[in-house]
Amino acid sequence: MAEMEIRTFDYSQNNYDSWILPFDYHCLYILENGKEAYIGETKDVRQRSEEHKREGDVCFGYKFPRIHVLTGKTFEETPAKHFETLLIRLMRADGKFRILNSRTEWQHYFRKNEFELCFDRIWFQLERLGLVCHKDFQEVLNLSQYKFSPNVPLTQAQHDALTSIVHTIDSQETLPHKEGFLSRPILVSGDPGSGKTVVATSLFYYLRTREPYKNWKIGLVYASSATRDEIQEVFKTVPGLKKKDVISPIAAARKNYDIVICDEAHRLRRAKNAGRYYSNRLKGMNRILGLDESCDELDWILKCSKYQILFYDAKQSVCPSDIPSEDFKARLYTRQRGVRPIELKEQLRIRAGSEYVPYIYDVLFQKAGKAKSFSQYDFRLFESFDEMYRQMKEKEQAVGLCRLCGGYAWKWNKDTPEEADIHIQNTSIWWNRQTGGWLRNPGAREEMGSIYTLPGLDLNYAMVVIGPEVFYDVESGCIKIDMSHFYDNKVKLNTSEEDIRRFVLNTYAVFMTRGIIGTYVYACDEGLRSYLRQYIPV
Repeated sequence: MAEMEIRTFDYSQNNYDSWILPFDYHCLYILENGKEAYIGETKDVRQRSEEHKREGDVCFGYKFPRIHVLTGKTFEETPAKHFETLLIRLMRADGKFRILNSRTEWQHYFRKNEFELCFDRIWFQLERLGLVCHKDFQEVLNLSQYKFSPNVPLTQAQHDALTSIVHTIDSQETLPHKEGFLSRPILVSGDPGSGKTVVATSLFYYLRTREPYKNWKIGLVYASSATRDEIQEVFKTVPGLKKKDVISPIAAARKNYDIVICDEAHRLRRAKNAGRYYSNRLKGMNRILGLDESCDELDWILKCSKYQILFYDAKQSVCPSDIPSEDFKARLYTRQRGVRPIELKEQLRIRAGSEYVPYIYDVLFQKAGKAKSFSQYDFRLFESFDEMYRQMKEKEQAVGLCRLCGGYAWKWNKDTPEEADIHIQNTSIWWNRQTGGWLRNPGAREEMGSIYTLPGLDLNYAMVVIGPEVFYDVESGCIKIDMSHFYDNKVKLNTSEEDIRRFVLNTYAVFMTRGIIGTYVYACDEGLRSYLRQYIPV
């Protein structure tokens, strides 16, 4: 195992020549004063320390009493730069210090060499020195501030997508080319886990921090309040970004934007089943904008922005208030408009690989052929919910971010909150008691997440409970919906049975594509469990 050591020196005395380093190679260093910190790498820490005190340097004007120098026998330029990248991300997400680094261009290094094994031990040393808040390294990896940071190193495919978007904006190729034509949105498509949100946040940060766009009005739109809340928390930790940069569709409609980036565009809403309050808001905004009463949130974005970047996956539409894919595309694919398409094809969330997501949809919609196995993924069907619940608690202790998720097959006891909503076998649990910030709440471990809480978010393990509203009809050989066990009025109202079936199965497919490390499944209906045994290991 590669050796590593951290030594702390008095930075304020300028006696750099007296510093004795155990390994005088490339090194990492952390300058800090209890509030701010700067992280760097260098082959000559003494010379670099002098440079930091010169006018014009990013650290000039800050009084740093301490410098912590990390060195190792096998440190070379590549591992040092890689560790610098990781530490900036992790310590920014940890929140102990305001990180002064403004670096936004990252080179991606793969963790293949022995020297990188020692990085996993760095965090414990930093914790002992009081340089980080979170004692558990895994806690930081689970934070949205880490996962969705706009400073995350992009894969080559993500980098190519971002570059294509920026070049498209710079070339003005999507603007109307003659009278009577409309601007073409950039439509970025990709399966769950293909990195759409990371590209969206990175794109926003890139545009916001580059000179050519500094006076442009740019908004990052999320229709889902749960996802919007998570990304707002991320932006609070990033220098140069603000919580108010992340907005709702109705906020985007109140002003004219140069660029609107809309992540999860498949969740943009129309009036159908949106509830009386929101339906009235839709109609009111349409009147203000001079639009027809039937127009929706997509129309607002198209009308109130010069450039539109829409991140879209029709398979994740789960509610009648979501704009149907056929209507969505009909608005875009016209002679006067059209789109500029960009695809993300990698699977970056789910360790099962790129075949997993289409396989899940094929299984639920009964289009699967023979069963597939995913050797790098913990994918299991449980015969006992009690056993799955017990194993969820074990996984939560081991890696964190393990949650139950289920469709609306149980009533929400609003009037008696002290009584559990859901009883399965010998276990009683509650529905999620909040929407935004649910994953950050320790009490969420004892609750069931809904489709209004989890879309767009990552779990380490998704514990999917397919309720009694979904059953397998042996006579017809079809998966069907039992409406007597389905309590989601947002979906049921004025919706055909076939559409309800599609929304419900899409909901469970979304749940089954949340887990990074694994997905555990329990089906309440015995016939459905029997069907799923053909495709999911027991």
